[in-house]
Amino acid sequence: MGKKFFAVVSVILGLLLAAGCGGTKSASKDGAGEPLEVQINTNRVSSALTVLAENGGFNKEENIKVNLHVMNVAYADILSALSSNKVHVTTGGVGSTAPLRMMENGADFVVIGGQMGEGADIVTLPERAKEWENITAETVKGKKIGVVRTASGDIALRGALSRMGIDLSTIEYVELGNEPAIIEAIKKGELDAGNVQANLRDTAHQAGLVSALHVDKVSPNFICCRVLTRPETLKTRRSDLVHFMRAQLKAYRYLHTHQDEALALINKSIEVDEKVLRSQLFEDEHLKLEPDPTGKRVEEFYDSMKRVGYIEGKIDIKKQIDVSLYREALESLLKEEPNDPTWLKFRADYEKNNGAWS
Repeated sequence: MGKKFFAVVSVILGLLLAAGCGGTKSASKDGAGEPLEVQINTNRVSSALTVLAENGGFNKEENIKVNLHVMNVAYADILSALSSNKVHVTTGGVGSTAPLRMMENGADFVVIGGQMGEGADIVTLPERAKEWENITAETVKGKKIGVVRTASGDIALRGALSRMGIDLSTIEYVELGNEPAIIEAIKKGELDAGNVQANLRDTAHQAGLVSALHVDKVSPNFICCRVLTRPETLKTRRSDLVHFMRAQLKAYRYLHTHQDEALALINKSIEVDEKVLRSQLFEDEHLKLEPDPTGKRVEEFYDSMKRVGYIEGKIDIKKQIDVSLYREALESLLKEEPNDPTWLKFRADYEKNNGAWS
């Protein structure tokens, strides 16, 4: 009798463990337990949330298996891997310009989440910093600004200037191969200023330049790396992707509640000096890491690309954005922890970034 009782209890416990609690650990029905193949970039901070979700055990907590594929290669190779279904999701190393331009040309990608945003400065010589305090058509007219072609910060700035009514043709943009070349050209007096990414900001300062303008001042919350997938994956692996987004949200919360532990977990995979990584993760007020897809900002960035002349703007970009997975993930976390400050923060930001909640 006792043996039968314990046998029944064991079966019940086994079923409960398999099913999980509160829906958090429910096994995927659509993916049939197959892993999600996810691209990451490890020579910069752009895939930090994805790395933390895996190294911190949040993917496991969500009962999804994620295989991380390190691709520190050209964006074309990363997006080719997504197009050919070698990876199901991309998270870093491609910015936003390249995928949006490929969508314009027929690539079937969908933005489902965020990863990194902002993080670009206008740098110049210290004695010329005041020239950027009050931006008008007159103060920027005739300036020679160094840029790296397709850089998110450059497009965000030019788009913002255009929306301010400034004729972009009155400014000379000098395209150089990388930020160090821009920094040297400014020092030599060949450029008035340059647009550099956050990871080269310290390099510019060490070279004697100053940040005269943080681009997010004129283009708040502008996007960089988004989480991308394909419509086919969206249909066949939706449940897994929702759990993937839940893990991203949990990783964000952990990042801001357990800084030292999170830093160590991220640094296991991200090959950036620990001091630099700490600065970018916790001290840089002009660099954002968050899972919100910010659909409205994607639309704004697409419009900026059109204003700059990188694209014609011939597609309805809204059809290439799906914020519903993020919303479903956030909604389910709110049901489980309705008073959690992180979930409440993202809920408050949702309508500003993505549209109506109801």
